Amino acid sequence: MLKELDLLYEEIARCRNCPLALERVNPVRDKGCPETAAVVFVGEAPGANEVKHGIPFAGEAGKKLNTYLAEAGLTRNDVYVTNVVRCRPTANGGRRNRTPGREIQACGGWLKRELDIIRPKMIVTLGNIALKWLCGKNCVIGDRHGGLIRMDGFQVFPMYHPAAAIYKRDLDALIRSEFRQLGRILGRN
Repeated sequence: MLKELDLLYEEIARCRNCPLALERVNPVRDKGCPETAAVVFVGEAPGANEVKHGIPFAGEAGKKLNTYLAEAGLTRNDVYVTNVVRCRPTANGGRRNRTPGREIQACGGWLKRELDIIRPKMIVTLGNIALKWLCGKNCVIGDRHGGLIRMDGFQVFPMYHPAAAIYKRDLDALIRSEFRQLGRILGRN
């Protein structure tokens, strides 16, 4: 499995499917072990901190994610984290992140191949982008968060993106609750 993922990430590093490849500085890849991961978390796209450190969820949203994982009885070593979009979508001359657009179609195939290699029992989507990519454009995080969706041999558990609690603090308690629910589903707490 690791060899297959290494080959996939070599392909991703050479990708030129969209203009974001021209700005790519550092490929972002989780350092976790997918062979022992209890669950795969799928986010939107890397941000500035993720690009700087080369790992997904390395900034403030990553700190939130680590806190939430503890609520589920998990650590980063227990999970594998990836994104729908592989390069950082920026605005204002690279000074801020933006929501990915057409890059989703250009990158989504990488995620499908990655999941086909890992074959996780559970996928947690973090936010609307990941949920819509995996479950269809009609799925909306506000309607589907906290409930299991079964599809194509996977169990998908949609959650709000950890950054949502940074910008909308009243979501923190809900997100914590849903991570505890995830821990119960996984038999972790």
